[in-house]
Amino acid sequence: MRAVQQGVTMSRRTLDDTLTFIARVDRASTPAQLADAGVDVARPLGFSHVLAGIIPLPGMTAEQQISNVVLQRWPKAWSERYFTKGYLFDDPTIQRVNASTEPFLWSELEPTYRNTPAPTRVMGEAREFNLGCGFTVPMITLNGQTAGFSLASERAEVPSVLRGQLQLIAMYAFARALAQKYKSGPVNLTPREMDILQWMAEGKSDWEISVILKVSEHLVDKIARQLRAKLNATNRTQTVAIALRHNLIR
Repeated sequence: MRAVQQGVTMSRRTLDDTLTFIARVDRASTPAQLADAGVDVARPLGFSHVLAGIIPLPGMTAEQQISNVVLQRWPKAWSERYFTKGYLFDDPTIQRVNASTEPFLWSELEPTYRNTPAPTRVMGEAREFNLGCGFTVPMITLNGQTAGFSLASERAEVPSVLRGQLQLIAMYAFARALAQKYKSGPVNLTPREMDILQWMAEGKSDWEISVILKVSEHLVDKIARQLRAKLNATNRTQTVAIALRHNLIR
C-alpha cells in the first residue's frame, strides 16, 4: 500500500511540476524567458543547457542553420564552432532526429557511431564544452518539417518514468518558441510572388506556372529566385516550407 501511495504522490508531483512549467511558458514573452524556463525545469535532473529548432536541410549555410534555431541556452563558443564547421550534418543526434520521433539519451547513440570518425569528433568536442550528456526530443511540425529539442550538460540523469514528462514539456515549449519567432516581422510579397508561390506549393514546375499565369518561364524563374532570397531559402522545397511556416500559403 505504501508503495502505491508513493507512486500516486510522485505522479501528482510530476503533474503539478508540468502544469507549473506550462503556466510559466504561457507567461514568457521572449525567447530568453522560454529558454530560462526550459533550463529551470530540467535543472533538478542535472541539465544546464537547452537548444531547439527546425532541422536544416543539406546545403544550408551556417547563417541559415542558425536562423532555424528558435530556443537556446547553449555555449556560444561551441555554437560558433558547430555551425561554421558544418558539424550539424555529422551530428549523430541530428541523424537520429531525422530517423525517429522517439526521445533518446545521447549515450544511447554511442554504439551507432563509435567507429565513425566524423560523428565521434562532434560528440567528443561537445564534451569540451560540458555537453557530454544530453536528452533530445524529436518532433514533426504541422507542415511536415523535422525539429528537435535538446537538453544537455556535463552530467545528468533521466529516469525512464520522466521521459514522457520531458517530451510533453519540450513539445509545449517548442511550439511556444516557434509561435514567438514567426509572429513578428511578416514577409511582404507582391501579388505576383504570391501567385507563383501558391503554384510552387502545388508542385508545379516553372514551365507549368508560366502557362497557367500566361507569363514567360524566365519571369517565373526570376521570381522564384526572389522568393528564395526573401525567405532565406536554398531551394524550392525549403521556400515552400518556410512560406507555410509564415502562413503565406493558404
